[in-house]
Formats: sequence, structure tokens, C-alpha cells
Amino acid sequence: MIKKQILILEINQHNFDVLNTLLKKQEFTCKEVLNKDDFNKIKKNIFDYNLILVNASIPYMKPNEIIFKSEFDSSVNIPIIFIDSAENYSKEKLRECFKAGTCDYIKKPFESFEILSRVSYHCEEFAKMQEYRLRIDKLANLATVDQLSKLTSKMQMQAILKHQIAYFNRYKTDTTIVYFSLVNINKIIGMFGLHHGEKLISLFAKELKSLIRASDVLARWEGSDFILILTNTSEKASEDFIKKISAKLSRIESIKELNLEIAFGITSFVENDEMKIVIERAKYALSEARQQRYGRIFIA
Repeated sequence: MIKKQILILEINQHNFDVLNTLLKKQEFTCKEVLNKDDFNKIKKNIFDYNLILVNASIPYMKPNEIIFKSEFDSSVNIPIIFIDSAENYSKEKLRECFKAGTCDYIKKPFESFEILSRVSYHCEEFAKMQEYRLRIDKLANLATVDQLSKLTSKMQMQAILKHQIAYFNRYKTDTTIVYFSLVNINKIIGMFGLHHGEKLISLFAKELKSLIRASDVLARWEGSDFILILTNTSEKASEDFIKKISAKLSRIESIKELNLEIAFGITSFVENDEMKIVIERAKYALSEARQQRYGRIFIA
């Protein structure tokens, strides 16, 4: 259902009452603004409205002070319609309003159906644009965020890895990646079911994300495998960091109850590295870590 909230900037109460009575026929809810103070009070809640009707002759606001960007996308304006009287109309004012970003301009005298039609049209178009932008944002989110873990997606992580490798090859700053896996997840799924396993992966990702640094990048790579990029961090520092994280994770009650086992493979970038080679090296480190009985951390 299209939101039907209209803000009306007018000179006097009578003018507002005329427009309000008219728009009520189409079930619009209108709010009046009759001076600058009224406008300043309502300004913080401007996005409660999906269209603004403005008397072009109001003395307390200039056209460019009434243009507001959509809360969904800064490239989309809340639609504004200026209404002007025949005696006050001028081409200069018309140009000023459209230059400011108004979507429509109505000159008196006008028929009732004209106001209703134009208001309804612009409200519908604004609602369509908002819905379109939300869909675009959702699709973009699906491409960059893994929907199970809510971490960076594999696709996005591949792009980040390529960028980080190129950056390393140029500046030679210590960069380490940690490839790690929930070793006994298949056993847990076999005992409690796939749904429980997915919940555990989601919980693990949430807890792990709260433990890493803001500069680190964490992604679910595939299944119960994850990759963590540690920038400006040596292999030894990465090992110490992972040991601390591992110890903290082991104390989390929900993970502790299931005796969740985690193995970590660590490798750092080397000169002229490529993403495929880095991943293969990290996977090898992980396979070696999985063979260990205690600690389960291996550096390749």
C-alpha cells in the first residue's frame, strides 16, 4: 500500500484547509506548515511524508531549502509540487522552482481532479522508485554478503583477495590469511540434523566476527570453511592472534557444549603471489592442522 502522507507548506490556514479537504477524498493525510518555526519542528521527521505541496509564494522558505533526498537513496528526491497563483506567477519563479528540483508546478486556477491526479501520480512514482532501489540494494547485498553466516561472501572475498595481493606486491606489507574449518561439523549434523548445523555455523560466524579487528576481513568460503585476512600482520603475530581467538571461542557456552573442533591453516603473501596459489597453500596448511591432535594450527 502506498503511503499517503502529504506535507503542505502554505501561507495561511484557509489555503491549507482547501487542499486538505480536497486530498481527503483520496484518503491522503495532510499536515500543515504555516511558518518557518513549524517547518523546523517537522524537518527532523520529513521522511514521514512521501510528497510535499508548496505554495510558491511562501515568504519563509526558498525553493532550494525544501528539497530533501530520499532515505533510501540520495539520488532520489522526495517529490515536491509547487502551486502558484495566476497573479504571482512568473517565468523566473518557474525556472527557480525547477532548478531547485521540483517535480511539478501547478498554476491556479486549477480543477480538483488536477491536484488529485498529479499528487497520486507522483506518490505512486516515488513509491515505485523506493521499491526499485530496495530491490537493487538487496541484490547487491546478496552478492557481497553470505546469507547463512552474514559474513563477506566468497565472491566478494575473491575480489578483496585480488586487491590485497596486488597491494602486497607493490608495497610488501605483511599480510596473512587464515583458512580454517569446523572439523567435526559433519558429525554434529549427523547427530542433530542439517538445520542445527547451519545454526551452529551462523552462531560461530557471529561470535568470531565480534572477536576480530575492524581492519580484518572475514568470509565464509564454502561449507564450514572460512577465510580471514589479517593486514599488517606477520605469520607469528597471526598465530598468536588465532590462539587468543581459539581460546575465547572455546569458552563460549553454546560452542563448548557441542565440543566444536576448529583447525587453522596460516600462510602469508609472498612476492608475485596469485590468489589460486595462496588459497592452495592455505588449504594445505589447514589439512596439516587437521591432522594435529592438539592446537590444530599449522603455518605453510
